[in-house]
Amino acid sequence: MASRSSPASLREIAKATNLSITTVSRVLRRQGELSDETRARVLEVAKGLRYRPNMLVQGIQTGKTFTMGVVVPPFDNFWTSVLYGIHDELTAANYVYINVWCPHENGETSYSTLLLKQLHRLIDRRVDGIILWAHLAPLYDGRVAEELRARDLPVVTIDHELPFADSVETDEQQGAALVAEHLLKLGHRHFAHLAWSSLYKWAQLRRLFFEQRVAQEKDATCVTMSTENDNEVDSLTCKLLATKPRPTAIFACSDRIARLVYDAVGRLGLRIPEDVSIVGYADLDMAKWMHPGLTTIRQHGVEMGAAAARLLVERSQGKIADAEPRRIRIKCELVERGSTAAPPAESELRRQ
Repeated sequence: MASRSSPASLREIAKATNLSITTVSRVLRRQGELSDETRARVLEVAKGLRYRPNMLVQGIQTGKTFTMGVVVPPFDNFWTSVLYGIHDELTAANYVYINVWCPHENGETSYSTLLLKQLHRLIDRRVDGIILWAHLAPLYDGRVAEELRARDLPVVTIDHELPFADSVETDEQQGAALVAEHLLKLGHRHFAHLAWSSLYKWAQLRRLFFEQRVAQEKDATCVTMSTENDNEVDSLTCKLLATKPRPTAIFACSDRIARLVYDAVGRLGLRIPEDVSIVGYADLDMAKWMHPGLTTIRQHGVEMGAAAARLLVERSQGKIADAEPRRIRIKCELVERGSTAAPPAESELRRQ
């Protein structure tokens, strides 16, 4: 058979099978009750003509493009795993997704303006819904939130909640409790928490639940310092370790911050975990290669991405009809490595 320069049409298949276009369409869309013989004849001819459905036409006819927008950058291996989950779930549901993220600020255009431009690119392509990353959460309060709400478009956020959107989050209460209970079991009673900016809900919850769990112990203390600048981690770590009583364990809000805490502790001449224990959050690839290996909370990115995609598909297809946003919290787990141990004796602390 000669090669084709354009896709076969329903009209061509109808002519080759001596059936109506309507009948051919019903077979290819798996609609209606037709004989096995008719179905087999249409499918055989369609295969021979290399027929593929025209999703653009179907989109015009049904109002559904079977395309989703995803604003999740491949920032690190956790977010890469989130994207894997999104990809697998949407592919299984026969959706294609367009993945975009916000460019860096150029000093002339605000970040929110750039984000709005990216969202308009997705909206202009008539996506059936959008998944948004938590890093963009502080920008949702103004024009971006109003635009999404006005479009009546299904939206799912990851690690952040919007009043009009579904969301998927790590169970931060469980994660913070796992950190506190692990360190308490080792014998620690004086803690430090290096938190990230309070703009991010995950950071707020991580801090809140960790401090609450430590406060349940009558003889335990916790001092917290916050930053939104990696360059401040060194000085903040030094301040935390200069407080009295000196913390014997530091809970860093993320593995990235924990890595910077390692550097600061080393410059102070202290040992991990003999002098101070350190716990991170996320279980990034680097955690197991740090020296010593980092004890951390493992977030299940693939499961989170898949849950977000399922929510979006179900909302888009009308399987979730109620207006109340759905909130899904994914369980996490503690991964114990070499960065935590029993605290040094009081005499050793005085000597240091």
